[in-house]
Amino acid sequence: MAARNTIVEERIKYLSDFPETDYPFITLYLSINSHENLFEQVEKNRIFIKDSFRNSIDKIKEENNKDKLVCFQKDEEKILDYINNNLKTQAHGAAIFACSKLGIFETFQSLMSFENTFSVDSFPHLKQLAYQLEEYENTLVIIVDSKYSKILSLKIGGFVFREINITDIVHKFHKQGGWAQARYQRHIKDQIHKHYEETVKVATELFDTEQYENVILIGQENEINNFKVDLPKRINMKVISMDSLYTRENINKIMETIFDDLRKTEKERELHIVKDIITLAQSGGSQTLGIQDTIQLAKEGRVKLLTTVKDYSIEGWRCDGCYYIDKNQYQAGCPVCNGNMKHSDLVEEAIRLTLKNGGKINLVEDEAAEELQKHESIGAYLRY
Repeated sequence: MAARNTIVEERIKYLSDFPETDYPFITLYLSINSHENLFEQVEKNRIFIKDSFRNSIDKIKEENNKDKLVCFQKDEEKILDYINNNLKTQAHGAAIFACSKLGIFETFQSLMSFENTFSVDSFPHLKQLAYQLEEYENTLVIIVDSKYSKILSLKIGGFVFREINITDIVHKFHKQGGWAQARYQRHIKDQIHKHYEETVKVATELFDTEQYENVILIGQENEINNFKVDLPKRINMKVISMDSLYTRENINKIMETIFDDLRKTEKERELHIVKDIITLAQSGGSQTLGIQDTIQLAKEGRVKLLTTVKDYSIEGWRCDGCYYIDKNQYQAGCPVCNGNMKHSDLVEEAIRLTLKNGGKINLVEDEAAEELQKHESIGAYLRY
């Protein structure tokens, strides 16, 4: 079982537990401080946010409902104030969920970027947040050379970030020959080894205190190999990558390398899960494929792990009364209770229902996505 960021997981569960509302529930995902030109990105975000609010408020005004309009305007003001005054310089992504009528204003900042998305619905759209939660397991990153080291404690999706710097004074080799030079070189090697030992000590304490599924080592190859000898076996067994970068490399370059390593590891896991679900579902096991069955089982609380293609969405219909769900609707009212049928994104519905009932989400890409697309792009492990 992958180590989870329980604080973030609990907050996502908190959002999924809210009942649907007739009032506007705003979901905003933003890419910030990415590798693009910063000024271009700020301007792009400004236009995106301005257009999103304007288009949404025009639709709300058409309903002639003053309470909904006031609720939306309060949330707009609060969101704009948060964006202008509370974004951290380390963050590359921000997610905001707001509904003043329900007293909700939840924010997340991440080291990973989100795709700019704005939605106004009766419930929060959690797919992008769920993707970050499941995509990147807790990771311990050790950046080391003979004189300097940095340890990064990275929790799920980059929501929690801790940095520890360790620098020891190691003198340069001098040109004096003979026995003096030999003694001095031994002295230098001893200092280097003590520096490695100190780094290992700090890393091991962190490793034994926190839960890490992955360890990544960064530095020059010969120095990493020398350092790795001192690592306990339990840490070495978790090493998924050794990357040849300079220890003083720009932090954005280092983070990009880390996420690439984690993405590669995750893709292998995703493919295994998808193939397993397909095989077992076709042989009559406790798995399911296809949107209709999956969303019904999510509603019943039977989905243990929902798996779908990351960018997949499907428009469908949901009854406001009995919560009947169908991807195809051929009559005006609900076929079960004759209630009002509402247009909805059924993938977002399935994700929310799964999280609400204590299930997990697995959003896949690349080869795993290609396999799942042969089966309506969605499936699940079931509890029973």
